[in-house]
Amino acid sequence: MPPGRAIAFSSLPALAINGPFGDHCQDCACEVSDVVRSAGTAAGGSAAAVLTAGEQVRLTRNPEAVAIQLDGAHRALFNPLGDGGVTVLNEAAFEVFSAIGERTSLAEALLGWPGREQEALSVVEHLTDRGLIWPGPSAPPSPATGQARAAAGRMLTAWLHVTNDCTLRCPYCYVSKSGEGMDERTAHQAVRAVVASAAAHGYRAVKLKYAGGEASLNWRLIIGMHELARDLTARAGLDLQATLLSNGVALPQALVAALRAEDIRVMISLDGIGELHDAVRPLASGKPTFRLVRRTIGRLIDAGVPPHLSITITGRNAVGLADVVRFALERELTFSFNFFRDNDEAAGQPGLRYDQQTMISCLREAFGVIEQMMPRWSVLGSVLDRGQLLRPLQQCCGVGQDYVVIDQRGRVAQCQMEIGRVLGDVYSDDPVLLVRDSAAPIKSLPVVEKEGCRECTWRYWCSGGCPVATFRATGRWDIKSPNCSIYQAIFPEALRLEGLRLLRYHRP
Repeated sequence: MPPGRAIAFSSLPALAINGPFGDHCQDCACEVSDVVRSAGTAAGGSAAAVLTAGEQVRLTRNPEAVAIQLDGAHRALFNPLGDGGVTVLNEAAFEVFSAIGERTSLAEALLGWPGREQEALSVVEHLTDRGLIWPGPSAPPSPATGQARAAAGRMLTAWLHVTNDCTLRCPYCYVSKSGEGMDERTAHQAVRAVVASAAAHGYRAVKLKYAGGEASLNWRLIIGMHELARDLTARAGLDLQATLLSNGVALPQALVAALRAEDIRVMISLDGIGELHDAVRPLASGKPTFRLVRRTIGRLIDAGVPPHLSITITGRNAVGLADVVRFALERELTFSFNFFRDNDEAAGQPGLRYDQQTMISCLREAFGVIEQMMPRWSVLGSVLDRGQLLRPLQQCCGVGQDYVVIDQRGRVAQCQMEIGRVLGDVYSDDPVLLVRDSAAPIKSLPVVEKEGCRECTWRYWCSGGCPVATFRATGRWDIKSPNCSIYQAIFPEALRLEGLRLLRYHRP
């Protein structure tokens, strides 16, 4: 019997983006609404209820469980077939877990704990609740069986491209710039179409991403759109969220005040510190922008509108990733990593594509900064590009299901990366039906249908990566992401960070 009290504790099943899991919003399609069925007792009753069968109940240790050493006295466990989050065990609790083999009786599991059976049983119950131990005659169902979508999706996300104009000329941008902006008639019709479509298809919430170009150039239109959206969603009984995506060069004080009043979040693009940012995000004139963006971030913080930082990683700025993370954590700002995605507008731009080993090395350096300056919120949803460790998903994003893109003319597309591939418009079509049409160009397949993904430990967490990026790199929709080796290298390290965060801030 190991010394010390056996302790196991977990991060909550991460079914919300706030609280301990920060804001993992990205400058891309949000997650698909349907969460695959988890392989734990969540679908079949509590662990305590299952274990009331008594000493004859048979237990099996989850063979896919991932164990990661945190320090000399603690380990983290992750269930790849579970609900997300991490479980931390001290050595005594890990001994309980290790005593479970295949079809081990409860009596056998408690045999090494005379006089402390209840202590060991509490660990067994906790691990069973997390799907790390399987009770009963057979294993729980695989998430692969949970493909039926709920009648009511969680959230419909709409990317509203309010202007094609921009003050910057970023070499990796996919937008062909022009001075054209969305007019009021189109803007209001876009909002009406999104809300009506969400209500018609049983969604419970709408999320609007005001984007461009540089969306703040058309900010008065945005505020009018949001006032309309607030009114329409309230009438329809829908929740409303919104984010302004901006380069952060210049946000007028009147806009900042309106953002706070309307509870619109702000995402600022910051790709480096000093010259590294300037090299990939210059003004149209070629002049630098970091100083301006830093000033805007400070003003937003002072105004009570702390921005989320979106960090796009290319071959030109990867070496400065750790410094951007330090900048964010010093200001207690959430952030997300976005790997550069090849596109027609960026074709011919030198140095944007990244070497995978260099990317892994730079990510590890950034992870070192996170460990040193550990935030109270989790990074499981923000440091893995299109992947995340918050909830199991068949698709990595809502493209083709719960995500619509509307351009400045009111035309509908599946993804902002392919905004020119128009499917219809907001004046005559239902946006959700357009993007779900089987004839639509982007095929976001379930991960179990992708070659190289079906047996991977991380299959329900990277979900095969961005389908558009994969197709551009391989010419196929049904194959794993070209970033697969990066994901496989950094997923365990992200889990380790979560385990260390739990030890620091949430130890029982």
